[in-house]
Amino acid sequence: MRQGKTWPRRAMMVTWLYLVAGSALAGTACIQVPLQANGHYDFAAYLKPAPGAYSASMWQSRGLCYADGAAWIERKYGTDQDTAYDQRYEMYRSSTLPKRQALPLIIWAHPSGPSQVMIEGNAQPGETSPLMEKLVVPAVNAGFAFMSVQFRHPRASQSVKPENFNPRVPHTDIAQAVQWVRSRATDLGVDADNIFLLGQSRGSLALLNAFMPDQRDRSSADWHARSSKPRAVFVAQAQTTYEHAELRDGFILPRATVPVPPLTQPGFDYRAYLDRIDPPFIDPGSALAALDLTDPPFWMRYERAPTDHGNVTVLPLGMRVAPEGRDPMKDGVCYEPPAADYPALADSGCFDEHHPNFGAALAARFLALQPTAEQLRSVGIQYGPRQATQRQLDKVSAQFYDHYTCFFIQNLTPAGAVLRAQAVPEWQSPSCRITDWPWPPTP
Repeated sequence: MRQGKTWPRRAMMVTWLYLVAGSALAGTACIQVPLQANGHYDFAAYLKPAPGAYSASMWQSRGLCYADGAAWIERKYGTDQDTAYDQRYEMYRSSTLPKRQALPLIIWAHPSGPSQVMIEGNAQPGETSPLMEKLVVPAVNAGFAFMSVQFRHPRASQSVKPENFNPRVPHTDIAQAVQWVRSRATDLGVDADNIFLLGQSRGSLALLNAFMPDQRDRSSADWHARSSKPRAVFVAQAQTTYEHAELRDGFILPRATVPVPPLTQPGFDYRAYLDRIDPPFIDPGSALAALDLTDPPFWMRYERAPTDHGNVTVLPLGMRVAPEGRDPMKDGVCYEPPAADYPALADSGCFDEHHPNFGAALAARFLALQPTAEQLRSVGIQYGPRQATQRQLDKVSAQFYDHYTCFFIQNLTPAGAVLRAQAVPEWQSPSCRITDWPWPPTP
């Protein structure tokens, strides 16, 4: 299991209980592309020049449905308002190629805050987008098509109204996107055998979707009959379980009792908080439980290091502190005193949904399965450095996706490698492996 350098604690002011989705829809349902009389779908008709600085190099389609176009309501990010969402996607591909030329595909699952939108439709000529520059441009230049999906999350896709809580929010939308694409691969201009998943934070649900049993229903006459298994998956800041008991018992030690000056109360009781506040979800899912050696290769990156590589248990000695009457998990900050005064508290961090121990636990689970040497070479988990400034921490996060396409390139089928080579000249995107470059970046 490949690992990078380690990283210190970071005061996080977010909680996995309050992950929410991004931008609202513009009040319109996604577009279902109709089946034509010739038995095909004319997705090419919806490909238009991409907005902004990408109009001369990329085609884009947006607002189209995938799967059944299912709709739902969830809290809009940063507000106390519910907003409508549905199974929609954006597609990007090189405008120098025929619109139906078969290409390997990367499916992106967004983190909290952003939506499936990679660049706004009203972007001005010459305007760029960070998401386009970090994710889409490298993919297209490497000979891939790129698809960004809106999707449901078992914890995030909840109404702001407690009475509307849904314990059975599906966690399989990303897998459904893979199935749907496979069923329409020829018309979409996609190689059905080379579909890859990419996600961050909320979008690391892609990991569970890659590991869970194949969702294929061989008795179905529609897209459900196709396999949901991707070729490989790359995630950043991944939470590897959403199951209450596994999360509480596997990652959170009992209440810490070390007083932290100038405060005298004991450490925040994470377990009691979790038992009190965590809604009664039904089967939200666990990548840890689902993983086996038949699953696709995976690569993971975290901005900091695990608390303990061996014990893989979060040490909740850093204390969340909040004003009187406020919720420490929602409104508190992670207080960590100087290591010189309280060495037992050094680098302990506070629990959050991005804690690198999620990655360490998955590494331990994978190794316990006794993988072959070849299987070991096909996976990796990298962590940021341990000592760094806030600016350097931001640099690590900004470079989560450095050379990420190389991981997918090295996992192409031989036929997929040929298709990619036909799409881009060798000098533009040579064959590469993700281990060809060190990560994380040097502080």
